[in-house]
Amino acid sequence: MKAVFSQFLGGNVELSTERFLHIQERHPGTLPDYELELQTTIANPDLIRQSEKDTSAWLFSKWFTSIRNGRFLIVIIIAEANPQRFWVVTAYTARKITGGITAWKKP
Repeated sequence: MKAVFSQFLGGNVELSTERFLHIQERHPGTLPDYELELQTTIANPDLIRQSEKDTSAWLFSKWFTSIRNGRFLIVIIIAEANPQRFWVVTAYTARKITGGITAWKKP
């Protein structure tokens, strides 16, 4: 398991082996290719949105010119309250950002 600190969430975000393998299987070409970009997205996102369907789900996104001639990397993080725990549920690349309620945007 790997962990990356998120200033926004105020704690470490876990990426388990099981979730890593899930992302690798469901979103080919995301991991392990863009593992550093995933860590960067968690630590220094451009935009954070809260899911409209699940208020414990946060969508961290960041633009990278290095991903297929320019794409966003979206990392979905679950924030559990008791006990406090943050973990990556999935991640994928996208040409545009859709859905969610903006909670924070990089100035």
